[in-house]
Amino acid sequence: MNYLRLNAEDLFYLENSGCLYSSEIISPASASARCLGEQFHLIMQQSLMGMPIDSLLNNHSQLKQWFSGLQLLAPEIWCEEANTGKSYSHQVDYFYDDVILTSTFDLLISKSEQLEIVNWTTDTLNLTDIQWQWRTGLDLFLLAQTDTYLPEQIQLTYWLLNHSTLPMKFSIHYSNQALLAFKTKLERTLSKLPELFPKAVVTSGNNENNQHSQKSLFPSTFADRSRVPSSPKEFTFSQPVPETNETIEDSLSQFLSGRLTIKEYIDSVPEVEL
Repeated sequence: MNYLRLNAEDLFYLENSGCLYSSEIISPASASARCLGEQFHLIMQQSLMGMPIDSLLNNHSQLKQWFSGLQLLAPEIWCEEANTGKSYSHQVDYFYDDVILTSTFDLLISKSEQLEIVNWTTDTLNLTDIQWQWRTGLDLFLLAQTDTYLPEQIQLTYWLLNHSTLPMKFSIHYSNQALLAFKTKLERTLSKLPELFPKAVVTSGNNENNQHSQKSLFPSTFADRSRVPSSPKEFTFSQPVPETNETIEDSLSQFLSGRLTIKEYIDSVPEVEL
């Protein structure tokens, strides 16, 4: 029996256009950028598996620059730590409301009291792009539903290598309140499926969406930089906002439910710059 498989991109289109695909024509430049980004992710995967990548990097200066930059800024990705488990290109599938929700994390780090998703992207961050809400919300939700860690023990870290002139890292600390906010949004969005498919098709029919593999929402492109800075700009979201009565959990819930853009979310929390 086949079930409809939905990733964050599918959910984004379902919520905003009532379908499971984009009606926009992908430009050659966008297609090329996505292809290059996918090559970078494959190189990262091979590196983390201990496979040789020198010949691949030497044949493409831009890929080599991206890889060297991430090695410089985030050496902990490659470091071995005691009592720490790591899983690369970690895929999660979760059966929910007659569909299978799916996502793939670049890196999953498990410790005794913390579980962390680490995703890297070479895309230019569009701070008003609500697709970020779906990718972020779905990743955190899936991890909370498929593992034994409490929501408050789960964290998601993004490495954005093409943010302005400085690479940026930001981490989102999950909460039960944020989980419930995303679940409400998810159920509201999934309620649109009967308009697209009869119930029998949603639960047991064949559809093209079952054939596509999980891909990042982001084309994973990276603009040329003349230098790689030695210190990233880092945002961590874990403290109350002094000038308001809202907690970080309140802001995260609003972000994941679609009431805040990612820019508004970042602006609502303290910044820590290294």
